[in-house]
Parts: sequence; C-alpha cells; structure tokens
Amino acid sequence: MTIQTIPVGALDAGTIEQISGAEPAWLRALRGEWWSRVEANPWPTGAEEEWRRTSLDGLPRDGGLLLDPPIATYELDPQLAKRGVIFSDLASAVREHGDLVRAWLGRHDTLSAQMPFWGRSLAAWTGGTFLYVPKGVMVDGPLTARTTLPTGAYTYLPHTLVVVEEDASATLLEEISSPDGRAVWFGGTADVQVGYGARLRYANLQRLGDEVWRIGAQRVEVGQDANVTTLNAEIGSAISKVGMDVRMTGKGGTSRLLGLLAAGGAQSIDFNSCQDLLGSHTTSDLLYLSALYDASHASFYGVTRVRPEAKQTSSYQECRNLLLSPKAGAEPIPVLEIETNDILRCGHGATAGAIDPIQRFYAQSRGMSSEAAERMIVRGFFERVVAQFDSEPIKARVLDALAARIGTTDEAAA
Repeated sequence: MTIQTIPVGALDAGTIEQISGAEPAWLRALRGEWWSRVEANPWPTGAEEEWRRTSLDGLPRDGGLLLDPPIATYELDPQLAKRGVIFSDLASAVREHGDLVRAWLGRHDTLSAQMPFWGRSLAAWTGGTFLYVPKGVMVDGPLTARTTLPTGAYTYLPHTLVVVEEDASATLLEEISSPDGRAVWFGGTADVQVGYGARLRYANLQRLGDEVWRIGAQRVEVGQDANVTTLNAEIGSAISKVGMDVRMTGKGGTSRLLGLLAAGGAQSIDFNSCQDLLGSHTTSDLLYLSALYDASHASFYGVTRVRPEAKQTSSYQECRNLLLSPKAGAEPIPVLEIETNDILRCGHGATAGAIDPIQRFYAQSRGMSSEAAERMIVRGFFERVVAQFDSEPIKARVLDALAARIGTTDEAAA
C-alpha cells in the first residue's frame, strides 16, 4: 500500500483546503472554521492540570498526515438500512447522506484541555466512522467498526460521529489496531449524541502498536431519559492520552463510564474526564480499573461537576489500580465540584496497590502457581467492569484482546 501524506508541520488553511478537495462547500467551510479554532487554541504547555502527567515533547510530529484512510470494515443488516440506519465510514456518509451529516458534524466544543486535538481532528480528518440510528429504531446486535492501520510513520486524525435519535437503541464496538515498531500519532476523536429516551452502548478497543502515541478525545451528550454506557479498553500504544467529556444535559439521563487499562513495558496511559451534570435527576457513574505490569504507569484525573441548576442528581467516580510490578505506578486524582446542596449522592474512590497477599496465598493454597494465581486475580478484578457492559459478543472480544496481557481463563486455571 502506498501511503500519501502531507507534512503535519505544514498544515495551514491552504493544506486544509487541499484535504477537502472535491467535498461540498459546507464541509470545506466547516474544516476551515475548525482550523481557525486550532490556530486560536495554543498547544498544551504542561501547566494545565490535565497535561501535567503526559509530556508532548516526544510526540512524533514529523510523520505526514495520512491522506488515504486505512481499510475499515462496516457490516449492516440490509433490513436495518431500509429502516434508515446508516453505518459507514465518515467520508462515504458525507457523499451519500450529506444533509444528515451536515446537521450533526462539528457542532460542539469539548473540554478546553482537548480542544487543540479536537479541532485538528475536525479540520483534518481523512477517515472515521458514522453511525446514525433514526427515531424509534432498535438495533439488536452489536455493530462493529474495525480498522487496521498500515505500516509506516505518519499522523492519522479520524473522527467518529454517532447519533442515536429519540427512543432508538444501538450497540457499537470500534476497534483500532496497528503493527508494532513505527512511530505513529493517532489522534482519533469521537462525538456521541444520544437523544430523548434512547439507549447506546459504545465500546472502544485500542490495540495500537508499541510505538504509537494515541492522543484522543471523546465527547458524549446524554439527552433526557437517555441511557449511555461507554467502555474504553486500552491495551496497546506507547503513550495514550484521552480526554472524556460527558455532558448530562437531559433530565433523567443516565451514563455509565467504564474503563479497562492493561499496560506493560514502559507504557503510559493517561485519562482525564469530566462528568458534567447539567440536568436534574441525572445519574453518572464511572469505574476505571487498570492492571499495570513492568514499568508501566496509569494516570487518571477525573472531575465530577454538579451544576447549580441540576437537582437530585447521583454521581460517583471510582478508579482502582493493580500494581503487578514494583516499578509500576499509578496516579488517580478524583475531583468533586458541587455547586448545589440538592443532591442525592456525589462521591469518589481511588486506590493503587499490589495484589492482596491473602488473596494470592488463598489461591496458591489450592494448588495454583504464583503466575496462575496472579492471572486469576487480575481477571476477577476486571470482571467488575466486564459484567456491567450489556453485550456478550463485545465482552468476549474485549476479554480475548486482553488475554495477550492478562492471560486466558485456561491459563488462569492452570
């Protein structure tokens, strides 16, 4: 495969116009607007709280911007297509459903810490996923968007747009993988918008190569009486830095944010989140678990913000880190910003530590080796998250991917 690129350092209004090519005028204008925002938003300095634990000094910025999107697979039941469900790459959606994409694409900001990368993705995307589920349509089985990046050193800035309209339902798995050994800047972003009474389960499985920098952002807007579950499963990459912006805008909405981080070697995984409760009677719970081997490190900076106008809300954030090596480290930092007295619940929990020696002793007293006991305990630790994601095929896929790091059920029983 021949890779066509534009030097990332040469990106400007002119090259953004070049990327747009023969696209419709509205999209060329939208890309230009977002590039103007990029130029107005300075690169993080490291002084921002969200960027204090990940330095961008080593970000591979010399690789050109990937112009030819990598091969991605999308499968959709023709009966669902007849009912108006659209599931494709973003560029095809623009060509075939331009007015619909135009109504939803690039309409929102995200956290200020992620704006430089959110803006770059919206200005310079060359790939990404589009899922649209119209009002009242229920998609029973999971939809899967699987992308494999090519070999090489480059920058790829895809954007995913998910729209689930009123009283609709869907389950989506996005899986991204790439070969080891080449420095890549993967700057994928996702904008998820879920309408009144709708339900979405969204999983992102990251299996990038060992020299990849993942610098991403996810924005989720939960409408009135909507129910959204997100799962981020992080396995690959050298550096991962992801900002999650969850906006509970509709009265009675529910969100559940789940994360499984399994890191080894010198990997660094850094998440920052904001659960922004704007609507009354909303519920937002976060549970992120990490298993850290070798000299890997995980950071989590999470803010729960309860706005003055949000009454009778319930929220919690929990971050637990299992240190499986004396050199592994974790830094969970929960923050609560409560601007009203009228709440039902708002709390947090955070820990980092080694396996409980009593647990290990108990397992080994049943004949397990030290290694098998460790694998069983880690899989049991992760089960708290896995059990909360309501899709058996996606659970199986995530556990299969995690096996490369934490072992299989058979190995745990050995």
